Amino acid sequence: MADFYENWLAQSERIELEVPEAPRVAHGKSLEWVQTRQDAKAALMIAPETGFTTGGSLLMKAEIPVGWHTGLHAHGEEAIYVEQGDGFLVLDGQRYEFHARTVLHVPYRSKHQLVNTGSTPVVYLSGLAWPLEVGVNLGHMEQIEEAGANADGAYDSVPAEESQYWPEDGRRIAMHEHQYELSNETKHGATYFLMGRNGNKNGFKATAAAISSIFVELPHSKSHSHAHPEAYLYALQGRGYSKIGDKEYTWEQGDAVHVPPGMMHHQHFNPSDGETRELRFEFGVRYWFTEQWKGYRTIDKDLKHSPLHDDE
Repeated sequence: MADFYENWLAQSERIELEVPEAPRVAHGKSLEWVQTRQDAKAALMIAPETGFTTGGSLLMKAEIPVGWHTGLHAHGEEAIYVEQGDGFLVLDGQRYEFHARTVLHVPYRSKHQLVNTGSTPVVYLSGLAWPLEVGVNLGHMEQIEEAGANADGAYDSVPAEESQYWPEDGRRIAMHEHQYELSNETKHGATYFLMGRNGNKNGFKATAAAISSIFVELPHSKSHSHAHPEAYLYALQGRGYSKIGDKEYTWEQGDAVHVPPGMMHHQHFNPSDGETRELRFEFGVRYWFTEQWKGYRTIDKDLKHSPLHDDE
């Protein structure tokens, strides 16, 4: 009979075998949509349930019909990107307006829900560290209200937006497109900082789940080549491909790319005549490992973006 140590060795071997062979792209056209108590329509993109070897993180896509709201619930930190639509977030009783391309951050275990006040469905992306929270027995999911149609006067008691910041400790909750920060980085054709690397840019204080930035790849160009622990890229615009390890993975608008835990070199390519834009999610567990082991750090092979035809 195998002892506990033999089981540990077997687990290590399983990880070494599974990560290189796991999927790398969640295709938006192939999502499995379901209705849940929280969302009228939702689908997991990058998640353990969809076969991805994540570091305890996940990416979900959801839709709120016209005249509807999500459920009201509480759980761990959440990073949200509104891809389409208008409405507001109710967070601990405070209102935060959102529009297409607004980013939102939900603090740990704060009660929250999204309300669609526009004339089109709201489509949003959600990054969570739920599998990790469950794995360390801190997974707390409290359902307070169900998703459904907005009742007349249901939100009259929620005051008008007073600030984009959380009164609890002053951290930022919402950021609109016109507030994005264009950086002077040269690793991509352009980089817009949102919550920033480590989640503490522009007033945010994201520890577990963050939307760090938007990358722009110019036509017929490629990003720098580098290696680091896990990150996600969601294709907001255009089509391209990524090299992760020694394999190429094609993607288009609406797809999500998973750079798995570990130190796989990767690079992103735009072979088209138009710009590509990728939304980047990252998770705090990455930095927990980075700070422990010197091998778990960003390694830049090429420091600048360059034309596609340059030597790789």
